[in-house]
Amino acid sequence: MVIAGEDSNDRESLKTLLEEKHPALRGSIVQIRDTVRLHKATGENLAKRVRSIINKAKGVAEKQGPGTRVACLYVHEDFDAVDGPAYVEAHRRVEQEIHHQTDNGHYVLAVAEMEAWMLLFPEALPTVVKTWKLPTKYVGRDTGRFADPKGLLMREVSKAKGRRYTESDAPAVFRAVVDGRHLGAVQGSNSSWTRFWHDVELCGREHLRG
Repeated sequence: MVIAGEDSNDRESLKTLLEEKHPALRGSIVQIRDTVRLHKATGENLAKRVRSIINKAKGVAEKQGPGTRVACLYVHEDFDAVDGPAYVEAHRRVEQEIHHQTDNGHYVLAVAEMEAWMLLFPEALPTVVKTWKLPTKYVGRDTGRFADPKGLLMREVSKAKGRRYTESDAPAVFRAVVDGRHLGAVQGSNSSWTRFWHDVELCGREHLRG
């Protein structure tokens, strides 16, 4: 299994979630370290970028041993805008190109950012930093409608005494979600979170067999 993403924090976060769903893959999930920039691309420009990612995925897989194949490829990117028709269109366009070039690729376009996924698990946040607390007004909401979830974490969740949230905290937050068994207790909704898990189920059912 190969993960491509915007940065190491996002890739490590996805890796934690995928290993929780597929524990047999622990130690065999590899990463492409190139920055992903797809959701604004179109036409041949998009096709070239997707082709580059797929070729690099095959390359890192081959380094794991002769005959090693890419069972699943997850390509993550933040949409950097709220959920809505523009998101749906961007996801459709890029995923269509990915599926045109490979039958085992999944496009993980997070709305608005992957930090919006963290806000679905308010009980996990204080296990990372004791003073972190998600204000009640944000609990149980559609986090894909928050325009600046990263800023919300910095200004609202970690504004009390204690350390402020930074992007490098993302893997620790998702580790807390997994270790605290919070995955089954989502508080709120986010269409990109739901789609991601649909793709994870599809990968396990169709791509990892055998």
